[in-house]
Amino acid sequence: MGKINTCARSLYRASLLVTGAVLASVIGAGTAHAQNQEIIVTARKVDENIQDVPISITAITGETFEEAGLTEFADIAQLTPNFDVRPNGATGALFATLQIRGQVGGFLTLNADQAVGINVNGAPITRGTSLFTNLFDIERIEVLKGPQGTLFGKNTTGGVVSVVTRAPELNEFGGYAEFTYGSFERTDAEFVANIPLVDDIAALRLGAALTHRDGFGEGGQGSTFLTGNELADDNEVFLRGSLLIEPTGNVRIRINADYHDVDETGSIFRSLRSAGGGFIALESTNPDIFVGNVFRDEAPFTVAEEYNINATIEIDFDAATLTSITSYRDQNSFTLVQSAPSTAIELGQDADIFGQEVRLSGLTLGERLQWQVGGFYSEEEGIDIDRLPGFFLDTSTFARNETISIFGQATFALTEQVSLTGGIRYTDENREVSSLVFPLANEAEFDGVSWLASVDYRPSDLVLLYASVSRGFRSGAIDQDNIMTVVEPEFVTNYEVGFKADVWDDRIRWNSAFFFSDYTDIQRTAFDPDAPLPVTVLRNAAEATIWGFESELQINPVEGLSFGGTIGYTNGEFDEFLDQDAAGNVIDRSDEPLAEPELQISINGRYERDFSDNLTVGAQANYYYVGEQLLVDPAFAAILGPGEDVVDAYGVLNAQIDFDIRDLGGNLGGLNVALFGTNITDNEYFVGGIVLGLFGGVSNRIVGEPRQWGIRVTKEF
Repeated sequence: MGKINTCARSLYRASLLVTGAVLASVIGAGTAHAQNQEIIVTARKVDENIQDVPISITAITGETFEEAGLTEFADIAQLTPNFDVRPNGATGALFATLQIRGQVGGFLTLNADQAVGINVNGAPITRGTSLFTNLFDIERIEVLKGPQGTLFGKNTTGGVVSVVTRAPELNEFGGYAEFTYGSFERTDAEFVANIPLVDDIAALRLGAALTHRDGFGEGGQGSTFLTGNELADDNEVFLRGSLLIEPTGNVRIRINADYHDVDETGSIFRSLRSAGGGFIALESTNPDIFVGNVFRDEAPFTVAEEYNINATIEIDFDAATLTSITSYRDQNSFTLVQSAPSTAIELGQDADIFGQEVRLSGLTLGERLQWQVGGFYSEEEGIDIDRLPGFFLDTSTFARNETISIFGQATFALTEQVSLTGGIRYTDENREVSSLVFPLANEAEFDGVSWLASVDYRPSDLVLLYASVSRGFRSGAIDQDNIMTVVEPEFVTNYEVGFKADVWDDRIRWNSAFFFSDYTDIQRTAFDPDAPLPVTVLRNAAEATIWGFESELQINPVEGLSFGGTIGYTNGEFDEFLDQDAAGNVIDRSDEPLAEPELQISINGRYERDFSDNLTVGAQANYYYVGEQLLVDPAFAAILGPGEDVVDAYGVLNAQIDFDIRDLGGNLGGLNVALFGTNITDNEYFVGGIVLGLFGGVSNRIVGEPRQWGIRVTKEF
């Protein structure tokens, strides 16, 4: 860790020096008026140019996502500094663990919440199920860093990921068909059609995506025995429909509905050590990293099915706009994991959530004051399945969560160069949890206040400087393993300074932010020394501080050539944390790291050349590196072998060559053919894992994907 911290301090100092130099130069060049490419975002729930928003945001268009050869929600991390998406160490790809700036949302159950919010078309997605799935027909993806509780509510202490799908277009028939063939018999198909219904009034956009890929792993036991089970395949069906109605000039209605089905064999688990005489864990000794633990005839599996529908209604008045977002989501998921010889782990959810947001926004005082006020209500209920048949353990529960909040935020332009923003939100929540096995039930009520204050300054049209302080909270929880245990909310106060700059006549875009977060009442799992078996309980464990920086740079030096990169550094450690081991002994874990990856780096480059008026050829490469992730504290790591307490750092290189034929003649439209490769260096690595200080120590890992090649053909019409 000493070398990593030394490297990080060097990077931090270098970043400060470069930042100062560039800011001095661009501020001095304030008389130049470059017309920068606009990326419109809704980070403050109004349409704004990303360079005008005093928040650290990474915005990825659907075109950028596809050109980088990326397809899944988890791939967003490869283009976003200080954002990490990994399969959960216990379940694999069914549940995703999201991390932004050291805030980790790793709780699976309905009894507790994530620290990173997810929104799709303005509707909240409260659980990280089925996120390792295909994204298609996407307009843009926004990753907002830092607490976003004022406008996006509780459980956004780390930030928010907002996905916006493409809306129907009035008076225009069109769409595309796409087919992908690749390694492991990959056969993906997409079809999207934009259909005008009534001139200038209504249009429909329909889409379907089917994915299939054979598994690149197989089940095994020991060094030679193979079970014949295929692992890590990909089988999904995704259907989406979007209806846009504009009956008058001041009313806009958009209704989105989708269905998603997943039926796969799950992730590849390998054990780095044996425990409990090989009964609790058996070391994976097969030299092939893609041979994973399977210990019985029944193959592991992951199945999920979900339905989403949301309706957004906007009514423009002379001085304000009224917006209503109504959403409903029903999801059912189940997974059987066989990472240990003794038993299989059965985990799943069957839940639904209803949400309703209403807000009023407008511009007053000669358009110097931009304001919005609103309220939000949600009701979520369902069951969590959590069974360990080999130990005859069943902690399945029923949960119901009800949330109501009110909020307001305003930005006032003091001058043409200086603006002030302030916002506040109050949230009240009620949780009810009951066991499905024992006559036990509990109820708890929580409330919290989130707020934001910021100032931004434009020394020129090219540069935005800003400073902010914000406070967010993650809701309190009721522990699933011991539902009589109530855990209070955790709070984060974040201090941030940053800049956004477009310089050199549209050729450079550089955005950076530095942050410091004060993190209190952190929700963590700890051993319950009074339990008959070694189990953990959820509790408020500690206080911590987190600091770091992120930077994004994109350069277009000559026509057709662009390159750039991102860097994110996060340093977090507990200020105070008194834990307990399985025997009830107090362990002082103060000054320990929070275990998030400290360093993330991405590098990209693309070159396009027009060979004729009708043909453009492009070549692109992207490299992504993420530092090591600690999985366990030193008290447990002491019983493990070297390297068994971390997921090692890894890097992935992707590349693509594409041919864009703009017109096939007549009314045939255009054609795009892309040849792509992912992990082209065939790096073998782990993407997640879990460590338990039980039975002599358990250390399991989840295997990352091998090198894959493919061809993608897209036909527009």
